[in-house]
Amino acid sequence: MNNLNSQSTNINWVEDVYQLLMDIARSSLSDIPRLPENFSQKALPLLQKVQSIEDSHDGQGISGTSGYEREWAQQVRQFLLEITSVYLSEQPRMPENLAGRAIGLAEKAQAIKESAENESPSVNESDNSVPHPDGLLQLLRESLKIQRSKSKNPDAPQWQQAITMLDVLQGMYNQVRE
Repeated sequence: MNNLNSQSTNINWVEDVYQLLMDIARSSLSDIPRLPENFSQKALPLLQKVQSIEDSHDGQGISGTSGYEREWAQQVRQFLLEITSVYLSEQPRMPENLAGRAIGLAEKAQAIKESAENESPSVNESDNSVPHPDGLLQLLRESLKIQRSKSKNPDAPQWQQAITMLDVLQGMYNQVRE
């Protein structure tokens, strides 16, 4: 039960990070780019929480399973630290592509939240230690999209083939499950 409470707290943290990232993106795209009001009051607890998540999971992700969640948390931490240093400097200068970076991290937050919700155990499941296939397939789909975006050749047909094969696998699983 403690693991479920911890996961729920972590998902709430992901939602809070998502909201702050979207606020940063909106504020930086305004006519006069700036950081959101009360940025430091919002960012400090999130930075503290990312550190406690990293410490408590000993290398596991937000939901306890994913390396890409751990990587995302480190990226969020780095991003918030960078913005905080800008916020506290004597002559603040907005970082390059602030809105784009915030939106990219916010999209990953949304994907993590959705995959964690898909993985959360249902009342009918007897073995909570085995992740649900729908959650794993969604996580794999998001991971493929992230790897594709980082690839030197994101337009290669093999990426689309891999995603299509994953869709076929999802369809086959749904048929077998019914």
